[in-house]
Formats: sequence, C-alpha cells, structure tokens
Amino acid sequence: MYIVYYYVMISRKEFLVVSIILLTSLKGITQNGGGNTNYHQVKITASSIVIKGETNVNKFQCKMDQPALNDSIVVKNIWLNQKLEFEGLKLKYRVDHFACGIRAMDSDFQELLKAEDEPYLYLQLNSITLHPSNDAFEELDVDAEVEVLLAGVRKKIQVKGGKVINHSSAQMTLKGDKELLMTDFNIEPPTKMFGMIKVTDDIEIEFVIRMKVSSL
Repeated sequence: MYIVYYYVMISRKEFLVVSIILLTSLKGITQNGGGNTNYHQVKITASSIVIKGETNVNKFQCKMDQPALNDSIVVKNIWLNQKLEFEGLKLKYRVDHFACGIRAMDSDFQELLKAEDEPYLYLQLNSITLHPSNDAFEELDVDAEVEVLLAGVRKKIQVKGGKVINHSSAQMTLKGDKELLMTDFNIEPPTKMFGMIKVTDDIEIEFVIRMKVSSL
C-alpha cells in the first residue's frame, strides 16, 4: 500500500494537498466530489495473522507469517466520501502454517480449523473509511470492512480502530484486529483431558498487511 495525494477545496478557493496512506492516486477531489475509480498493481511484501484464544487454565495464540508474494494483484478502488472501496484485494493463507509455539498444539489447532478439508484461510479487504479526526498523515485511524473465509465459512466483519501506516511514497501497512467467536465459523470449542481443559468460544483475530503499490 502507499501514500495517496488528493486535493481538498478550502474557503479561500485554494487547494490543500493532503497526504493520506491509502491504495489509490486520487486527484482533483473536493469535499463535495469523489467517486473516482482507479486501478493499481499491489504487491504484498509481508503479512501475518494471529488468532488468540484462551482456556479455563491459560491463554494461547497461534501465528502465521507470510513472506513476500511473487505475484502482484490488480486492485480496483473507488474513493467516495472518506471511504475507499476495493475489488480484488484478496489474500490466501495456508492453515497448516499456523504455529502456536508447541508442536502438538500446532497440530490440534490446525485440526480445529479443519485444515485437511479447508486448507486455506482467505482475507479480503472490501473497504477502508477514514476517521475525521486524523491529523497525522504518517499514521491514520481507519475502520475497515473485511471478509474472512475460515473453515469453509465466509463472514463479513467490521474492524474498528484499525491503522494505516505510511513507510514511503509507495509502501504502507494496514493493521487491525477483531473479536469473534469460534462458533461464528461453525467451529465447536474443544475440550481436553477428559473435559478438565475447556477452550472458550471467544477468539481475537489480528492481521498486519504490508504492501507496495504502483499505478496502472
């Protein structure tokens, strides 16, 4: 992802150039304008997903780091009223790459997520909405709509209080987290040790996606 420049009309009929970290090159947009459609080539340079949970005796987290992808993604984006909508920004992760710090737990967690039948977790970014209070362009507060396909179940979620961080004129990072339930994905929280250890239904998904973007 990367910095975008757009123009905001101010009272003295001048244009204030504002840099915001988003996935498009919007030009000539005023406070009353918008609706511009653009296409960009996006290369994922790094990404990670963490799923956190707990049992009646302790907490756990399982993480998957994904290095840079060889292929770029062509993404369509539309800017309108502080909201940037995307088409084509979809990432794929191998469920059997989740690591929980203990090999036996890795296997149990991957089985819990139905890795054999549903080997991939899909994360699709549908939109980003800027918070009106943003004043530091290097790090913006945003809300995001994300679609997650996990264990064969697709769920659209609203991520509040995410971050878009600018690294350069061509690179940015999107960060967010969301509390969900295992049963949202038809996953039954397991029990171990003859029922003495019980996994709670609550989980938290955190994601970090770093991107490099170029115009088409």
